[in-house]
Amino acid sequence: MQKNSPKAATVFATTLVLLASMGLSVQSVQAKGKTEVSQVSYIKDQDKKNWVQAKVIIDAPPSIVWDTVHDERKKDPDLAYSKVLSQKDNHAILEQKFQLIPVFGTSVCKMSNDEIPGKRIDYKLLHSDRFKAMEGSWVLNPVDNGKKTELVLSTHLDLGIPAPEGMMNNVTGKKLQRRLGNVKKMAERIQSQVAASEPIQ
Repeated sequence: MQKNSPKAATVFATTLVLLASMGLSVQSVQAKGKTEVSQVSYIKDQDKKNWVQAKVIIDAPPSIVWDTVHDERKKDPDLAYSKVLSQKDNHAILEQKFQLIPVFGTSVCKMSNDEIPGKRIDYKLLHSDRFKAMEGSWVLNPVDNGKKTELVLSTHLDLGIPAPEGMMNNVTGKKLQRRLGNVKKMAERIQSQVAASEPIQ
């Protein structure tokens, strides 16, 4: 029986590490028949970058979803901390420390963050001691005359280590779905509380 090559073993180990670092198990990625809260698509742009995009409809207006996105981002379990290094108008430079499992340890990243209030947030990696590239956006689109919101989360991630493209896309897609699911749950709970407090006409 032929032994696995060191390269194959490295790729397999890297894949397992990636799954664990994203808070996912092999079983959860391969699970069938689950009802997903969002749609996921995989895109390769003109620069041949791989993008993963997920979207969901939230039963809450953009104003509530906008605030909820900011609250959820502060509670991201992948972050040990996030601090503002500089800020002017709707542009900020952040330092964020990502918590990863042993083998990678942690990663401190300097990020650029640009906002169009109520509409979109764009983020991009400026420097990292681990990641090669990381960028993406949160985009809010009003639906049903502003009673609902389509929330679109897109990301491009390059960890700078060998990993199967299909597996990376799958893992990233699941992570985006989890984030959108968190926002949807939080925003719809707030919207229910607002609706319950409004006087009956």
